[in-house]
Amino acid sequence: MGIYFLSDTHLSPNQPVVYDKFLRYLRSIRKDADELYILGDLFDYWIGDDGSALLGHNPAIEALAELSDGGVQVSVMHGNRDFLIGPEFITEIGGTLIPDPTTIELNGQTVLLMHGDSLCTDDVEHQRYREVVLSPEWQESILEQPISERLNRALDMRAASEKNKQVKSQSLMDVNQQSVLQTMKQYGVRILIHGHTHRPQVHHFEIDGCEATRYVLGDWGRNNDAVIVVNSEGTINLHHAEI
Repeated sequence: MGIYFLSDTHLSPNQPVVYDKFLRYLRSIRKDADELYILGDLFDYWIGDDGSALLGHNPAIEALAELSDGGVQVSVMHGNRDFLIGPEFITEIGGTLIPDPTTIELNGQTVLLMHGDSLCTDDVEHQRYREVVLSPEWQESILEQPISERLNRALDMRAASEKNKQVKSQSLMDVNQQSVLQTMKQYGVRILIHGHTHRPQVHHFEIDGCEATRYVLGDWGRNNDAVIVVNSEGTINLHHAEI
């Protein structure tokens, strides 16, 4: 039995290959998983729980619900794309919405879970974006709009984001190591798991003379689908999603 972590699947009907791989992966872990943590950007964009059918996401909802019905604890964290996921969706899948950040216990160690974009503090523009879209007042104003208007806004924001990424340096869009150290010290942890940067890797460093590790999950759109599986012995393994 194991604990699974993934992020940045960016599910969209426009990416049927990725969508199908995600569904097949969920089926493949059904018998072995005790818990599944989705650390943000499950969807490429989310316009509110009442828009899930319009976006064609019933297959994902049904697959996650099947996992929950089978006894797997499914925990979902908001990302910078699907921050409007709400209680109706969580109820439908039988899961739990967890805050960013969240701490859990793994094999006697406290582990910090994050989406990861809050650590990209060099990207001042993105931090300003976060401040706006995570505001309860802004989200309420968006959800009051008709679904069609929300969809158009989401598509516009997605296009603007892709355009901005073309002119930003890769280092600017990566985490700031000082922010990583500060956050891990704040929560008193030596292990951090996050996504967002689409740069799957295991980073080893020190915090106050003690060994520390940062695990970065992959994105699923460029054969970068790195996931983490923690086995029954408590070993943390980062590898490609195996189906």
